[in-house]
Amino acid sequence: MKNLSLAKWRSGEHSIGAWVNLPDLHVAENLARMQFDWLCFDLQHGLLSYSHLLALIPAISGTDTTPLVRVTDSNAGGIGRALDAGAHGVIVPMVETAEQAAAIAAACRYPPQGVRSCGPLRGTMLDGFDYLATANAEIASIVMIETAKGLENVEAIAATEGLSALFVGPVDLCFGLGITPGDFGNPAFTGAIARIVAAARNAGIAVGLFGFSPETAAAAKAQGFDFVSAGTDVAFMRLGATAALATASGVAGEARAGY
Repeated sequence: MKNLSLAKWRSGEHSIGAWVNLPDLHVAENLARMQFDWLCFDLQHGLLSYSHLLALIPAISGTDTTPLVRVTDSNAGGIGRALDAGAHGVIVPMVETAEQAAAIAAACRYPPQGVRSCGPLRGTMLDGFDYLATANAEIASIVMIETAKGLENVEAIAATEGLSALFVGPVDLCFGLGITPGDFGNPAFTGAIARIVAAARNAGIAVGLFGFSPETAAAAKAQGFDFVSAGTDVAFMRLGATAALATASGVAGEARAGY
C-alpha cells in the first residue's frame, strides 16, 4: 500500500482534506474526485457507524485521496477494525499521555513493531499480501491534543516512537483551556497552538488541524500546520445551498460553515 498523504507530510508538503459526517457513499466519492488529499470519516461525532465504512472507503478506492478514520477512542480493537476496513490511518481523540500515544502507535502496527492483529480484509483485497509487508510503514497514527493534560504532556506525546502526527480539535481545545469556544484569538489558545506546532516540529512529525471553514484552512499553513480540513460535507452543502438560494431569490444571504 502507499499512503500519499503520509508521503506528503514526510516530504514537508502541505495537504488539504475534508471531513465526512454523513453516511452517503456518493458524497464521499464526489469529494474524493474533487481531489482532496484526504477524507476523514468521523465515527466519533459524525452520523456514521462501522458498517458505513465498509461502503464509504471502497467508494474512494482508485482515487489518490487517502482514507482516514476518526475513531471513538483509543481502544485497540476499534483502531484495528477501522484499519481492517481499509483506512490508511486513524485519528484518535482526547489523548493525554505518552503512554496512551505509544499504545495507539502499537495498535496501528503488526508485530514486532506493534500489536495489531492480522486480518486486513480490505487491505489484501486491494494490495494482496504485499499489504502485510508495507502497512507498518504506511499507516498513519494520529493523536488529538485537545485537553489541558494533553497540552501539558504534548512534548512527550510528540516524541512517542511510531507516532505520525499530532492533530488539533480547536473547539475542544478551547474547552480544555477553560476559554469560550471559538475565542481563537485568546492568548491562551494561540499559545497552545504554538506549543503544539513546536512539539511536532521538534519531534519530526506532522501536525494537523480540524478546519471547519475554507478560511481556517487557508490560515493554517501560516500557523505551521502540515494538513488541515477545509470543511465538512454538511458545511459544504449548507454554504452551497445558501449561496444558490440567495442568488436565485435575489436576496443577499450569508452562511456560516459550522459543522
